Amino acid sequence: MKPIVLVLFAVLLFAGCASLKSEGSAAFRVECNVPEAAVLLDDVPMGRVSQWAKSDRFIRPGFYRVEIRHPSYYSHFEELTVADGGSATVKAELHPLLE
Repeated sequence: MKPIVLVLFAVLLFAGCASLKSEGSAAFRVECNVPEAAVLLDDVPMGRVSQWAKSDRFIRPGFYRVEIRHPSYYSHFEELTVADGGSATVKAELHPLLE
């Protein structure tokens, strides 16, 4: 019976992840000139820009601090509020670090 409980827990945990569409969700996209840059929501790594460039990614509604980061570029920071059923697109142009 333990494996069933673990599977159920994993399903519930996964269902709460940011990239799944569920009740109370908002579409979220990132457009950036550096597709391999990292996307962070409230300091939590959420994957690469290339993964968030699609229009079928979703997050929970609310306020977020977004960071687009790459070690060879200056980071982009943005704060946004996403409404339930709404959508948001972060447009970031990263500039190379000066050497």
